[in-house]
Amino acid sequence: MKKAKRILVGLKSLDNAVELTDLACRLGTRGTSLFLVHVIELPDNTPLDAQVPNLEAEARKILRTSERVARRSRLIASTLIVRAHSASYALLDELKEKKSDLAVLGYHHGRTLGEVIFGTTAKHLATHSPCHLVLSIPPRVLSVSTEASKGGDNHEIAD
Repeated sequence: MKKAKRILVGLKSLDNAVELTDLACRLGTRGTSLFLVHVIELPDNTPLDAQVPNLEAEARKILRTSERVARRSRLIASTLIVRAHSASYALLDELKEKKSDLAVLGYHHGRTLGEVIFGTTAKHLATHSPCHLVLSIPPRVLSVSTEASKGGDNHEIAD
């Protein structure tokens, strides 16, 4: 795969903003444009123009953090906050509109009931994306139960 010239970075939280943006910068080359996108996902019954100042402030903070990472890598970055009822459809629309060569996204292990029923954003984009996807998947956290610490072998994986 050749170096991407137009990379969309889907940013969900501040926790992985630096990591995902750094990954996108390393996958790009001089002259690569980064599109740093945060989707404010609103419930279906909430109007898209509803006032959500806390979510907007958090989105701006996430994008500012990512923009600093891109600047340090000397890449051109533009930021965008999108309001939508579905992050996967919003990101898919942005991928098409920006004519992205590559999308860099995070993935989390926890599942909500909605994700179990309808699928995850990552799964939807992997199925419908017009470009290559890079998913950053953190390792599962292994925890040892109290039985194991007492000498038993009751190990479990925690998400």
